[in-house]
Amino acid sequence: MMLSALSLAAAVALSSPATSPGAVYGWATFAGHRVACTDAGLEVLTPSGQPVRVLGPEEGLPGTTCLALEVAGERLFAATDVGIVSLDSTFQLEPVLDVSWHTLPPAEDASSAEYVERLDLLAKVLPPDATYTVLTSRYAGTADGRVLELGTERAWTVAGPVRLIDEEQHGVQVVAEEGAFFIDLKGRLAAR
Repeated sequence: MMLSALSLAAAVALSSPATSPGAVYGWATFAGHRVACTDAGLEVLTPSGQPVRVLGPEEGLPGTTCLALEVAGERLFAATDVGIVSLDSTFQLEPVLDVSWHTLPPAEDASSAEYVERLDLLAKVLPPDATYTVLTSRYAGTADGRVLELGTERAWTVAGPVRLIDEEQHGVQVVAEEGAFFIDLKGRLAAR
């Protein structure tokens, strides 16, 4: 198996996801390794950043691009361009969901089984026709610029893909590719 040329400098930069070809979209510490989410798949590195192996479609990764990682219990969850998988401590892949999510919700100390249940519930309530870029406990943001309040029919349209949703005391801050917006407690959307 051919390893990528991810350097130590790139491994250090993993905390700052990039969005260009050859980019690292996220990272996690798991099973004594650093794991990078890249457009080449999942790259497993030593703690010092030396490449160990790359997990791609040949190893069962759905799609070619890994976009988000989340550790829940004893498993690592990875969102790819065409599905979600989980990995055990030996980096064996197991399919979880066939969805187009470019993000994962926070695990919030959930066990692996609880996290899978949470993902299943989200998949049941989220409209299947969207690519999700942000998921919080109450809101979802999409690549086509929609903000959805989960469990309700409320939705807002913003300019460009949603990058961040932050719930505040007086409403919800939304950052999209083309600007910042605020949704107040009455559901009014305003540009910031």
